[in-house]
Amino acid sequence: MARLIDGSKLTRIHSATLELVVEKGYGGASISAIAKKAGVAEGYLYRFYSSKQDLVTSLLRTNINQLIVRLNEFLGLHPNIIKVIELLIGELFVLAETVQDEIRFIHVLMHEYNFQISVSQREEIKILCEKIISIGISHGDLNPDLTVEEVYSMVIIYPIEFINLRIKGSFGNYGWTETEKLKVVNFCLNSLK
Repeated sequence: MARLIDGSKLTRIHSATLELVVEKGYGGASISAIAKKAGVAEGYLYRFYSSKQDLVTSLLRTNINQLIVRLNEFLGLHPNIIKVIELLIGELFVLAETVQDEIRFIHVLMHEYNFQISVSQREEIKILCEKIISIGISHGDLNPDLTVEEVYSMVIIYPIEFINLRIKGSFGNYGWTETEKLKVVNFCLNSLK
């Protein structure tokens, strides 16, 4: 007879992993600490993931995929690339306001050399960035010399970095106002023109 999967246990495992990676970094988030925080046996965790790297990679893949899906939606709904970029950056702020550990998790792993997004996700992101460039150039909204790395850096990396600085209060500022969100969007857009 097949074993039943307890969805609440998997949810607790995922939450515990996000929290511990954010709090202690990848190296400090051991399988035993994750299992203990989730209230499950280590063996239960190993039923679904072969290793800590497998678990963390799976969560990162899920988080990055959500951003890819949203960007695809925005590109399908709006022919104006400026609006698409505004919406995507706005989505990062919404993510930070609603599920802060997820944006912090992405930030931590962006700086972890042991992790990269999957090859297929990198390719999807590259194609989406090329599409942003192509549409933006054709409408005269973006600099024709832009590279994929520049678009990715200004549309994803910089907003996530800004959000993380504010969450941590690195320079004495916590959170953000609507005006500050708009400043981030404008800064990113101006860098791409």
